[in-house]
Amino acid sequence: MASKKKITKKSSAKKPAPKKKTAKKAAPAPKKSSAKKSAASARKPTKRVVRKTKRPAPKRKVVAKVSKPARRDSSAPAPEALALAKSIATVAHDKKAEQVLIIDTRARASSVGYDYVVLASGETDRQLSAIYEGVEDLLKPQGKRASSVEASPDWVCVSYDTGVVAHFFTPDKREQVDFEGLWKDAPRVS
Repeated sequence: MASKKKITKKSSAKKPAPKKKTAKKAAPAPKKSSAKKSAASARKPTKRVVRKTKRPAPKRKVVAKVSKPARRDSSAPAPEALALAKSIATVAHDKKAEQVLIIDTRARASSVGYDYVVLASGETDRQLSAIYEGVEDLLKPQGKRASSVEASPDWVCVSYDTGVVAHFFTPDKREQVDFEGLWKDAPRVS
């Protein structure tokens, strides 16, 4: 009978709650080849890290407003650009260029970006490069340089920061491009 009492006492006694097991971090897996890695990563979903707090917004710097450049008046003189255009035309005449022409584009300078266009024709690519080199030799002592030069066997395009663009063509290319027709309404400078 005594044994029965002991059994009943044991069964009526409260059992302590089982302890929760903490998950141990798994050791990193050995490196696999790239083909196996991509296949393995395709099978295992990646865990997203969710932040519980927001980061403060970065302070923005105040930038001074940039004013728009004033529009050029079409009648405003551009003496430096005109002098440069005339000197380029003079050098082209000296190098035996044909059909030398200066076009005044100041009426559309705000949209075009330059004041004068100088056009000249040369028979060969050697003559075109000689015209360009003559202009360069003239302007080098004055400290003026071309801002960009694009050359091909039948066309040399030279632009200057003062508002002048010079085009030296072969006659065929000049006829094909037809800048005279493009600027037919613009006045010519003599």
